[in-house]
Amino acid sequence: MLVFDDAYLSGLSPEDEKTLINIAKCAIFNRFKLPCDEPQIPNKLKTRKGVFVTVNKGAELRGCIGYPMPVLPLHIAVKNAAVQAAFADPRFEPLKSSEVNKINIEVTILGDMKEISYYDINSIIIGKHGIYIESGIYSGILLPQVAVDYNMTPIEFLRQTCIKAGLEPECYRRPETKVYIYEGKIIKE
Repeated sequence: MLVFDDAYLSGLSPEDEKTLINIAKCAIFNRFKLPCDEPQIPNKLKTRKGVFVTVNKGAELRGCIGYPMPVLPLHIAVKNAAVQAAFADPRFEPLKSSEVNKINIEVTILGDMKEISYYDINSIIIGKHGIYIESGIYSGILLPQVAVDYNMTPIEFLRQTCIKAGLEPECYRRPETKVYIYEGKIIKE
């Protein structure tokens, strides 16, 4: 069984988590010119990490955008993803000023990606791991909480990630398809 723990994720303090939520909230509030106390950014949050920001209004999803790969320092990626999730997720209308005080923010920090083979799929731990799939020009990612929210088995989770990538549900069986798992640190307000 393939087991790993991401030391960066487990090393985040409650203060770090609160700072990340505040960064996301301030990015959205600033778009509406609303007051927000900009947090100080500790060096730990300047590390490049993949991240997704989810904007919910009650139980209703209002947007979810992120960076699967560690292309930006975490604090900048959170800020950018928050604005994109609130105003540019193509599945939803942009957030309105009347909604801004009704939203909840969720930040999911992605740990390092570990490639697995078809034979390692039973190593996927529902609720702990997310999946990222690449095949040619196609790619797709599902966050760890998706499998929990929809009560998926590891195989269903893999199949749904293939579909998210725009591929057939069994794409993970093809030799040209790369399957990665990663830990996700889910931070909720």
